[in-house]
Amino acid sequence: MTPRSLALILGLLYLGLGALGLMPGALAGLLPVNPALAAIHLAMGAWGLAAYAGGVRRRRVSVHVYARGAAFVFAALALVGMLRGLDRSLMPLDGLNVWLHLVTAAVSGFVAWRPVTGERRSLTGQQRRSKDPRVDTDRRDGSYEG
Repeated sequence: MTPRSLALILGLLYLGLGALGLMPGALAGLLPVNPALAAIHLAMGAWGLAAYAGGVRRRRVSVHVYARGAAFVFAALALVGMLRGLDRSLMPLDGLNVWLHLVTAAVSGFVAWRPVTGERRSLTGQQRRSKDPRVDTDRRDGSYEG
């Protein structure tokens, strides 16, 4: 999965969750929501779609920045949901919300910070460097004719 496809998927998912969170009874008790949590979901969804589209009005929005930001935001929401007492005073973050935010943070973190492989494959000719440079002459046996 690329950061760009992650931004699209999370953007659509959280924009939809935010919109459903603002409608009373739309989530049918599956995920407890309130307007503050719905606003966070709407903001993260809009940010994801803006990152996928490449920005709004000549302002570039990086998909890598979105993936890293989503990892931090959703990890913080999951952590607040795990702490007793704190989650009830701010917003309902218990139950399935914790798991949703934890999985989202893990996937976002993996996509944002995974090692990039295959960089050398895109280079051709003289640009490619060998890991094991060859020596023109071999002196291991002691016989050198130069």
